[in-house]
Amino acid sequence: MSEPVRVLIVEDDPMVMRLNLDYLNRLPEVTLAAQCFDVPTAIEVLEQQPVELILLDVYLRERNGLEIVRRLQRQGRDVDVILITAASELETVREARQLGVRDFLIKPFEFERFRDAIQTCVAHRRSLERLPAQVQQRHLDRLFQPVAVAPRRADGLPKGLTALTLAQVAEAIQAWGDDAFATEALGPATGMSRVSLRKYLKYLTEQGILEESFHYGQVGRPAFSYRCLDWQALIELSEKRHG
Repeated sequence: MSEPVRVLIVEDDPMVMRLNLDYLNRLPEVTLAAQCFDVPTAIEVLEQQPVELILLDVYLRERNGLEIVRRLQRQGRDVDVILITAASELETVREARQLGVRDFLIKPFEFERFRDAIQTCVAHRRSLERLPAQVQQRHLDRLFQPVAVAPRRADGLPKGLTALTLAQVAEAIQAWGDDAFATEALGPATGMSRVSLRKYLKYLTEQGILEESFHYGQVGRPAFSYRCLDWQALIELSEKRHG
């Protein structure tokens, strides 16, 4: 049984830090090595104790978190980095890729995306640990070949979504009206769980039909709210339920 991967969290927003800690504590394959709020402290931690994975913000009190990644690269350290940041500029994304950052999460993010990023990093490290002294092509294929993206169905919807349920959600949004609404507000009208509703609302947001905004709640969890941007598209979706 492998030891848990030791994680350093570098984040200067206390609410996001609490969220990262909460999410991290749900995953048995990792353990917290340290948490800090700025670049100098993070560098000090890395010099004093073993760390295998960093959850790193980019904007850190007038310093750039990528300084840490550049330093690790110069030192040849075997440390994975996942950026969790509001920095979505193309220049930052390009530099992160050039520096070998493992994943890039833009705030706000949900537990499922956080979990997938962590588990992918852990699986990659475990695969490296299990490689034999004489590596064969099949070993490298499992390590380097990307996971195939599941194709969308003929109706254009991602796996797990149905046209009938999407129409039901669209109808509930119409009934709500022009005001912004939270995910939970549609629960009574649809009979769906918050997690299931979020999948449909996220899809509608990706299609430009809804506008999504968020704030961090009392325990640091992201709270999402929505407002309709394209009523005609929403009406067309809801009509499919009766057509």
